[in-house]
Amino acid sequence: VEPLGASRYVGMGSIYFRDFQLVHRRLGIADMISIENELPEERVRFNLPLSCIRPMMGTVGEVMSQIGLEDKRHVVWLDYESRVAPDVLSDIDEVARRCRPGSVLIVTVNVDRVLDKGARRKWLGALGNDLPEPADPRELDEYALLSYRVLKMRIGDALSARNAGVAQREQHVEFRQALHMVYADGARMLTVGGALVAGSDSRRWDECGVESLDFVRGDDIPYRIEVPLLTRREVHHLLKAVPETDGAIDEAAERAGIPREDARRFAAFYRYAPLYVEAADW
Repeated sequence: VEPLGASRYVGMGSIYFRDFQLVHRRLGIADMISIENELPEERVRFNLPLSCIRPMMGTVGEVMSQIGLEDKRHVVWLDYESRVAPDVLSDIDEVARRCRPGSVLIVTVNVDRVLDKGARRKWLGALGNDLPEPADPRELDEYALLSYRVLKMRIGDALSARNAGVAQREQHVEFRQALHMVYADGARMLTVGGALVAGSDSRRWDECGVESLDFVRGDDIPYRIEVPLLTRREVHHLLKAVPETDGAIDEAAERAGIPREDARRFAAFYRYAPLYVEAADW
């Protein structure tokens, strides 16, 4: 089995490259490409935190056409600040059609409500006439659900086209969804992700136990990341009550005067929350 560190990571680093640092440290991947289209190349190169990150200037479509996606397994994170749009769907096509089986595809898009009626009609019209429900979103959650279903439909269509010319079923590739997250990072965002799994590897995927992880979502219902506002001292207090058993988190919250819902939100994602060191002068 090819080691995970032999894969290539493709992301959109901007000037911060937080995801690149995490992927390198946690997964050991040292072949990394950052797609850059907005900032001057000199500034991008100045901010590179690792020598193994190779910036490639251009749109996602332009850069993807130059990458040998078939050559090795890839972890591709298409991290957009924009909404689902034709160029986003075209980029998904490129990755889903060409990536070697065993690769991971993650897509992040903005799912805030569109308040201006003209902008709303223009956005929906650009997505085409054959939209899944809710094709006429009104509520905030409906924007996220429509965007999710459009992304999933495009991935499915791309893989159907990919598999059409392949006679052997075990060589057909399917998308095994692992991520469906909705969260607010300034704007309201949606992340959908999963693995491109060949039929011959389906059993191996099942045996990995990915779908048993508590944050994994394989359907229309998202995992909602709602980060509570807690002080550093409150965080350390609540950490003593997790993993949560027999109402311990509620008791800890009550002793410190922390709202119960905030404590429960923390208990749900504490294993994945970043740890910060707070600087103080006294």
